[in-house]
Amino acid sequence: MKKQFLIVIFALVTFVSTHAQEQIVFKQTFVKAKAGTNYGENLRTKFSKFAQMRIDKGLQSGWHLWAVVNNPQAPFTHLIVEPMTLSEMKKWEGTSWEERGKMRAESMPEMSQNDWEEFMENVADKREIVAVTFSAPVKDITRDGKVALPDKFGVVNFMKVVEGKAKTYETMESTLWSGGIPKNSKQTGWSLGKRIDKIGTEIYWNYWTVDWFSTYSDIIERNASTPAWDADKNYAQMLKIRDLKESVIIRRVMTLDK
Repeated sequence: MKKQFLIVIFALVTFVSTHAQEQIVFKQTFVKAKAGTNYGENLRTKFSKFAQMRIDKGLQSGWHLWAVVNNPQAPFTHLIVEPMTLSEMKKWEGTSWEERGKMRAESMPEMSQNDWEEFMENVADKREIVAVTFSAPVKDITRDGKVALPDKFGVVNFMKVVEGKAKTYETMESTLWSGGIPKNSKQTGWSLGKRIDKIGTEIYWNYWTVDWFSTYSDIIERNASTPAWDADKNYAQMLKIRDLKESVIIRRVMTLDK
């Protein structure tokens, strides 16, 4: 029932991705790695191989690994974003556990089944999967035609929008960027996305925005040089319908795409 419910939700999302003609969603896995472990290395050297196999077989469009920067108190240390079209998602759901096991073995032939099972037992002691969510992109803006999103660093803002005010919020956010990003800005882009796997008043966040930058120092310089300011009338209205729940800086570690 849960799987069918998610498919229905995804089918209701009608938007065109900037990267593909078919509808696309983002599977987001939030992971908290334990201090002193090599879980980040496991992601880069092991899990990325299996991800590349799924991409090569047309089961997803990409696999993007991000790490949280200078924020040990954040609820997660790594974020895995997997873009996939709805047809790719349905194709993956149609694979059996046996087929998935064979793909895993093909992607890492140096590991026997016993090696893999032992590896996964060790991994379970190294990290906690905090949450798995599904989102849909709403809007992307770049500073100029030379910028390709996602950039190397992002300031991710998780928003809780009041129930029943989604359209109003999206319009307000888009209006704030109607003039585009100034050519001399340190910021290289901006993205808006909405959560589509859960609805209701009890969820912690239901929208996210990302301010994109090419370097970490550009983020610090932007923040340090921005003078104190009060919200104007339009921004004050938006503050009434959304709360900024969390803001986290992430760094791109690895990007796999078709």
